[in-house]
Amino acid sequence: MVANQATTIRHGGVERFAEPGTVFLFRSGELHGYRNARNQEPHLWLVHYEADEALYRDCPRLADPDPERRVWHLASGQLAGYQALFTRLMAESMRPARSGHQAALSAWLRLILIAASRWDETVAQDPTGVTADPELANLWEIIHEHLESSDADLTAALARRVPNYDSLRHRFKRIYGRAPRDLMGYMRIERAKHLLLETDLPVGGIAEQMGYGRLAEFTRAFTRQVGRSPRAFRTSPHSDPA
Repeated sequence: MVANQATTIRHGGVERFAEPGTVFLFRSGELHGYRNARNQEPHLWLVHYEADEALYRDCPRLADPDPERRVWHLASGQLAGYQALFTRLMAESMRPARSGHQAALSAWLRLILIAASRWDETVAQDPTGVTADPELANLWEIIHEHLESSDADLTAALARRVPNYDSLRHRFKRIYGRAPRDLMGYMRIERAKHLLLETDLPVGGIAEQMGYGRLAEFTRAFTRQVGRSPRAFRTSPHSDPA
């Protein structure tokens, strides 16, 4: 887990102030979390996974029993490389299933972990071999910032902050497998799934919060992606829609 803004992280049973660009690696069974003040809005890059124990044997720093040894303070190049890998991992997880899907997810994840094991060896460099594209990173951030905004607000933000959007969106799709607006729609529904299960908000309220002007529009988008309606998902989230 890494925060790109300062926040307080619970790691190894201890709360500690985390500077931007600090990475925490948790082992199975270790509690973790974060809290922030009202004037803080940290973005957390967080992934849960079950790693191959052979990788821990090959990269012993990742399995250090002392949680303090599993904290890294990243230089700007390292952080950019980490986030580039992370976005590739997320993009692969959101692609429609196709041949090699699970193998690709595993490969991107292993690269993130191997990068972490080498960070101390290459303090001011990006050891991942993945070059971060600042324009794509900026577009990714805008999408995240506007998941709960209307399409009009997103369009205005893109016009203001991404003057070359028409050309950039094609590069974005080649890298991430989805056009920016398609990715945003996917992530809206994923967030809506969490709200359905973790809050008592009515379905109409969740639709409004996620930027949908009409409940019917939200229901159609949700059903198309999930395979059943929001209400059916809330009642039985793990049932087979077939």
